[in-house]
Amino acid sequence: MDLSKIKVVIADDDVMKGADIRKALEYNGVRNIMTVRNQEKLWEQIYHGEDKTDLIVTDMQYPLEAGEAVDEEAGFKLIERMKKEKISIPIVVCSSLNYSIPDILGSVWYNELNDLDSGFKEALSRLEKNS
Repeated sequence: MDLSKIKVVIADDDVMKGADIRKALEYNGVRNIMTVRNQEKLWEQIYHGEDKTDLIVTDMQYPLEAGEAVDEEAGFKLIERMKKEKISIPIVVCSSLNYSIPDILGSVWYNELNDLDSGFKEALSRLEKNS
């Protein structure tokens, strides 16, 4: 799999964290990256985006719709809805809490002690193996 050709959508309302995730993905060869700040925009990309979404990187806490407060269950709601709708886009959770969630591609702990580049390298290698 050519990582430079996949489309990754980052769902996170934290601008700095989104930039850090983008840098880590680019370091690992991903070039087509879009960041959305709420789940409403994420669903627009999944259903109506110009390119097929190949991977979702999601935080666990962000607004569901523009102008709303942060939903502390947003990531879980995304995962559940994707299961319910049988949408098979791989998901990587990137959060300041270290999650272990079944049925997703992986989890990258967003922490100053953790190397994001290595965390995404591992997750992207699983994506390549599963494709």
